[in-house]
Amino acid sequence: MNVSTIMLCVSCNLNIQEGIYNENFTEIFLKTLLPLVVLIPLILLYNHSKVRNSLGDTEKPKLLKAPVIAYSLLIGIGMGGFVDGIVLHQLLQWHQMLSNQLAPVTLEAKSINMFWDGVFEAVTWILTLAGIILMWLSRKRTDLDLSNKIFIGGLIAGWGIFNVMDSANHFIFRYHNVRDNVPNPEAWNIGFLIMAILMVLIGWGIMRMNTRRT
Repeated sequence: MNVSTIMLCVSCNLNIQEGIYNENFTEIFLKTLLPLVVLIPLILLYNHSKVRNSLGDTEKPKLLKAPVIAYSLLIGIGMGGFVDGIVLHQLLQWHQMLSNQLAPVTLEAKSINMFWDGVFEAVTWILTLAGIILMWLSRKRTDLDLSNKIFIGGLIAGWGIFNVMDSANHFIFRYHNVRDNVPNPEAWNIGFLIMAILMVLIGWGIMRMNTRRT
């Protein structure tokens, strides 16, 4: 084994650097950050609008559900990403971030995919951290509906939302399939999307089962 084979880190291998920092870097990076750019503002906007509407209701005091839903969704989305990254990327190795465009059949290609896997994991970590911090900051509030059903339903729905968004990598960006090493990867992609939608519906249904408390 020669030195060039051993030195496969991004900072010490020119071929890996050229495979990452090329004309496609900005496009892939922005698409990987899309969950952060879209989800956090939307969920926080939902939280703010629901709190504002509840505060305007003076007839009957209500425990607020929107903050708990928003924070549990963020945590569920992040944890869903961790399950995808740990189980499908690393343990089962069904795919990597760019494995449909750059097959990881060489050590250098594997390292380039591993770099983008790391960016993907960083995004899911930030989403999870954002949900945990926001929930921690609200721990002393007495106006929240801290129902187990809302929290568990939010986690499941959030996981499903992540899988729906990940389906963009399967159908739109074509970065990878659920399984790249099977004769019919499209069937796996469709099954994955159906499962994701079912998870969102199940999670939402669990949240709706919660009895309103005052």
